Amino acid sequence: MSTEKRRYYYRYVTEAKFTPAVEYHFFKLRAVPCVNEFQRLEEQSLLVLPSDCILNFSTDAFGNSIQYGSYNLWHDYFRVESKGIVECEKYAIPDPCPNDIYSSPSYLIQYDQELMDWAKQIAEYKQEGWSLPEILTHAVHHKIRYQKYETDNTTTAVEVFHKEKGVCQDYAHLLIAVCRCLGLHARYVNGFVLGEGETHAWVEIHDGKQWLGYDATYNKKIDWGYVKIAHGRDVSDCPSNRGQIFTFTKEKLTINCEMREI
Repeated sequence: MSTEKRRYYYRYVTEAKFTPAVEYHFFKLRAVPCVNEFQRLEEQSLLVLPSDCILNFSTDAFGNSIQYGSYNLWHDYFRVESKGIVECEKYAIPDPCPNDIYSSPSYLIQYDQELMDWAKQIAEYKQEGWSLPEILTHAVHHKIRYQKYETDNTTTAVEVFHKEKGVCQDYAHLLIAVCRCLGLHARYVNGFVLGEGETHAWVEIHDGKQWLGYDATYNKKIDWGYVKIAHGRDVSDCPSNRGQIFTFTKEKLTINCEMREI
């Protein structure tokens, strides 16, 4: 791995406002960057409000850090602020034996015949100096038009393939689908990226020795400027914020993410 290191400051804030107020609120967060072979936390703080809520720390089945808890008193807002400094090397995660769940269909990543035929067609394309993951990333980038509010967290890769529009989550799901069609191990990743106003999604593809990052939204192989929070088979395995409230209410959610190199 590269000996070059870069440092990034991140600040992630999400706030929900409830009308009317709620009680019996249970939550699970993925708001803190993970620690792995290419990134480590120099500084980290997590503030969850109301401040007297129950807050616990653990890991999920995929090894991601999770923060979970509850607040059973009446409240009309819920706020999470995560910030810190991450030191990164060039994006690469050694793994000699990737789990086969990342080469099989999952809840949001299935295939129909048209998608499989398209994936095989792409794989036949040759470009000097390009690896197969780079070719697939390029194809997905040009297949989809970036457009908000056309999809949601339940939209499948097949639906994205036929809609041909979506957001970063959808680019990631379609890239994973074409990889798995071709027998490659690929997994969904969320985290922070330079210049983003919200969290971002990309893909890790296994090259036989390690996981490397690919971003179909921006049509690039990832080297620097990304901070990883979590990974899974698809977004349903690793949402940033998931909660349950046993009160009728309307929720207004705002998310803001700041990341810069220092």
